[in-house]
Amino acid sequence: MGTAIDSFDVAGRSTIRSGDGAFFHLPPSAGSGQNLVTGISDELLQRRQAGARPLAGRERIGLVAPEPVAAALLPVFHEAGVDLTAGDDRERGSVGLLLHLAATPAERNRFEALPGGRAAVLRFYGEGDLVFVDPLSLEPADPTGWQVLRRRLAASPAAAELRAWLDTPAAAADFAPQGVAMDLLTARLLTIITAWQRNSPSLAAHRRTLWRLDTLTLAASEHPVLPFPEPASLGEGLRAPLP
Repeated sequence: MGTAIDSFDVAGRSTIRSGDGAFFHLPPSAGSGQNLVTGISDELLQRRQAGARPLAGRERIGLVAPEPVAAALLPVFHEAGVDLTAGDDRERGSVGLLLHLAATPAERNRFEALPGGRAAVLRFYGEGDLVFVDPLSLEPADPTGWQVLRRRLAASPAAAELRAWLDTPAAAADFAPQGVAMDLLTARLLTIITAWQRNSPSLAAHRRTLWRLDTLTLAASEHPVLPFPEPASLGEGLRAPLP
C-alpha cells in the first residue's frame, strides 16, 4: 500500500505533498492520472521505509525487566517494528542495545561495563510516582547511572533526604505505571531507540538528557547531564562515598 499523497497545482505547476510533509514539483512530461499518483505514492513509501530501517548491528534490542513490564512493552515495540526480546540477561552480548529496568537504586550501575564494546544501554526506573529515563549510553565516556544520581543530588535542595530515601525499601517498590503514563514512557523509549537505530541527528541529545515523568500529573521534563571523569570506583550500593 502506498503512502497518502495530495495532488494540486501551484502557479500552474503540478505539485504533490507526501504523507510525511515533503513537497515535489512534477515536470510537464510526467503526465497525470491515477497510475502516476499510485506510482509516486509507492516510490515515496519505499523511500520512507528504507530510511526507517535500522543500521547494521542495531536491529536487535534486549530487555531486562520483570515479566509484567516486559509483557506491556513487547507488543507495542513489535507493532512499531522494533525487534525487542526479553530474556536472560546473560544473552545480552547478542543484542545491539540493552533496555534495562533498574528495579532498585543499587541496580543502576549493573550494566555500565557494556557500552563501547558489547552493547549500548538505555536505563529506566521508578521512584514513587516518578519515572526516569537515563541518558542513552553508547560509550564508556557517556554518563553512568551513578553520575546521573550525583548530578541530581548536586541540583537537589533536599539532597540528604533524597539519598536517605533511596536507601529505604520504598525506593525498590514495584515499577507499575499505568494507562497514559505507561504510554508516554513507552513513546519516550521508542523515540530514543529508533534514533539510535537510524543514527538520527537527535541521538547526541539523547546521550546527554535525563527524562523525568510525573505519572500522576503526566508532566514530563528534560534535564541535561554531562559526563565527568571518575576519580575512583564507587563500589557496590548507594552507601559508596559521593562527592
